[in-house]
Amino acid sequence: MRKLKEETASLMAELDYSNKAMELYVDNVNVGESKKPDVLTTYFGPCEDFMELYLKIRKASIIRDGKFYYVGYPGSAASASAMIELIERKPINKVKKLIEHHILNELAGLLKEKTDCKKFAELTLRKRIENSEI
Repeated sequence: MRKLKEETASLMAELDYSNKAMELYVDNVNVGESKKPDVLTTYFGPCEDFMELYLKIRKASIIRDGKFYYVGYPGSAASASAMIELIERKPINKVKKLIEHHILNELAGLLKEKTDCKKFAELTLRKRIENSEI
């Protein structure tokens, strides 16, 4: 994990961010744009968070790569990173069954005040795949 300033690490720990959530956030796991994505969706959350989700899909409807760009809270970034780790190399029909509980488990916890962040990541994904054939 990239080194956090002591004050930042202490604050995140006080706010009950798990080590996994801090690692995903600090290391910018899956953050960035994807060249020529098969799927691009944008979502604005209730806390004025913003996320662009980029997915590359194999011919067999399997997600082969995921990236995201965001403006928002560390919890949103960690949740999106965890979500992408959960959906990569999975078929779309399995990804459609993803719920926020799965993201929370992957993060090994997230502070109670930021549980909307995991929902934000899920809603960004769901916006695009729920009613479409990819």
